[in-house]
Amino acid sequence: MGSWEVWKVEILSAAYPPPHLNTYNLLVLTVATKESEGFRRFKRSAQFFNYKIQALGLGEDWDGDKETSAGGGLKVRLLKKALEKHADKENLVILFTDRWVPGGFLGGGQHVWGGELAEVGGRLATLAVMEPCPCCSLSPSFLQERINITLDHRCRIFQNLVGALDEVVLKFEMGHVRARNLAYDTLPVLIHGNGPTKLQLNYLGNYIPRFWTFETGCTVCDEGLRSLKGIGDEALPVVLVSVFIEQPTPFLSLFFQRLLRLHYPRKQLRLFIHNHEQHHKAQVEQFLAEHGGEYKSVKLVGPEVRVANADARNMGADLCRQDRGCTYYFSVDADVALTEPKTLRLLIEQNKNVIAPLMTRHGRLWSNFWGAMSADGYYARSEDYVDIVQRRRVGVWNVPYISNIYLIKGSALRAELQQTDLFHHSKLDADMAFCANIRQQDVFMFLTNRHTFGHLLSLDSYQTTHLHNDLWEVFSNPEDWKEKYIHENYTRALAGKLVEMPCPDVYWFPIFTETACDELVEEMEHYGQWSLGDNKDNRIQGGYENVPTIDIHMNQISFEREWHKFLVEYIAPMTEKLYPGYYTRAQFDLAFVVRYKPDEQPSLMPHHDASTFTVNIALNRVGVDYEGGGCRFLRYNCSIRAPRKGWTLMHPGRLTHYHEGLPTTKGTRYIAVSFVDP
Repeated sequence: MGSWEVWKVEILSAAYPPPHLNTYNLLVLTVATKESEGFRRFKRSAQFFNYKIQALGLGEDWDGDKETSAGGGLKVRLLKKALEKHADKENLVILFTDRWVPGGFLGGGQHVWGGELAEVGGRLATLAVMEPCPCCSLSPSFLQERINITLDHRCRIFQNLVGALDEVVLKFEMGHVRARNLAYDTLPVLIHGNGPTKLQLNYLGNYIPRFWTFETGCTVCDEGLRSLKGIGDEALPVVLVSVFIEQPTPFLSLFFQRLLRLHYPRKQLRLFIHNHEQHHKAQVEQFLAEHGGEYKSVKLVGPEVRVANADARNMGADLCRQDRGCTYYFSVDADVALTEPKTLRLLIEQNKNVIAPLMTRHGRLWSNFWGAMSADGYYARSEDYVDIVQRRRVGVWNVPYISNIYLIKGSALRAELQQTDLFHHSKLDADMAFCANIRQQDVFMFLTNRHTFGHLLSLDSYQTTHLHNDLWEVFSNPEDWKEKYIHENYTRALAGKLVEMPCPDVYWFPIFTETACDELVEEMEHYGQWSLGDNKDNRIQGGYENVPTIDIHMNQISFEREWHKFLVEYIAPMTEKLYPGYYTRAQFDLAFVVRYKPDEQPSLMPHHDASTFTVNIALNRVGVDYEGGGCRFLRYNCSIRAPRKGWTLMHPGRLTHYHEGLPTTKGTRYIAVSFVDP
């Protein structure tokens, strides 16, 4: 015995109920054995127009095959029984929508309720029949002449989406939204979307009736919320957070930092991590060693276990499904940059069975959702996709596909989604299989773009051939590169609020984080091929260096392109601020990291730089990593003896700023130097 439910019927889409319905009582009858999300949408659309709904068969078992059976007579029996109860009522108009127009929405017409009058139970009622599907054989003349029923072939009341997807569009007008039939220029009242048109029905249901308009925005986004305000930490719902590292992924350290920043008590979070990559094994284990004890529980499935992607995702979902104390399942892929700490709370508060926050790739229309699907089940662009991605339309959207990050109610995993193999479906990838299975169970997937939650990383060009591979991601993932490597006070410096001038025309400001300094030094030491510090140098044009240092050039580690990008994005704007009237494209012949040691090369003789201006970034800390060091500008008899780690000196290179490197007396000092605009 199964259950039979309505979920395709659909939208009352008119701006206002028909005026002449005031002389009748309208009763909308439908058949539904349980309350699905589609059925609730149908009721909400009817309530919008104050239409009375009566659902027949709620709570009853359905013993027919809902895809192939004509209902086993159940809906006919239920309808007949209901009509008998109303046989003696005057001026009653009954609108019946059966299982083939399930869970949807009505949209009251303006002037199209008039039809042929037929006698039912001895009383008069207005009757009309939906335009038949292509397989139907009843003719309009037969219906009209034999049984006094009008066929709505111009879609004045009923709109069948099958075979008419290109004919039905949204009509926005003066704060209202309707479905419009382009073929007949009519405004249908009830939209019928069965079979392959259910997804288009869901799209229309994001707007009709007046759920979203350009004037009002989303009018239903705050309905049915689950408030977490005033709830103590120990009373908050328990959430299973599942992390999936399925391929080499940049900025994994940032991912874990952002996970720790979630505004949710870790003692109410269970943690499941599937790490498929040996490359990330040490990072994952370090994170768990430092923070694993802060969570309610932790389960790690590492690369040595060799669990496939879909199987790992099934494993994570089933952990929540089997745990009655698991209220929510929060799945997050490692390529998600979750920059909004309140994301988990915001998703819970929306109170949906399945919901995802919008994530997009930097500078692209690539996102973690599809607004539509092609006939063969792959991506298709919906009319509103770009507006949703760019947040020109803000709301909570019913969509056919989500990925990368989503929240599922534990109760849904134990009911509608109780199948233990959510992530396999035919030959589809795990994410497409997941969505196909959810759609098959008539569970809606929602996407919210009500807040800026974060973004998706680009993994296309990520290489793992270096010691610190994130350094090379300045092109592919510039936002994350900036967060990890650019000093938190750089923006203040650019605004002129944190720039010092310790010597004439020598500017000093923060540029690198400690991580940037450490990783650049470690990368150079890992490469290890330091120059000898003599005048002969085959790395430069002419092969002779007037003022040699012990160094490694950026091009030796294939970093010159990334370094130039850094100079253009972060040094050039400062140059134009600090040297008004001078504009640079940040060209350089030489960019390198210098190493000073007392027993190797402690200092540097007085010299001019072969540059218009020079950038000199301190990569470690005086008094901790080394003693001594610094820079002296001879013409001004001005010295900077305590360079700050991550801060840069910027000064003219030729003519005026003759300078020397002061002796390093203990430890090892590292600086990154660029001769800009030679």
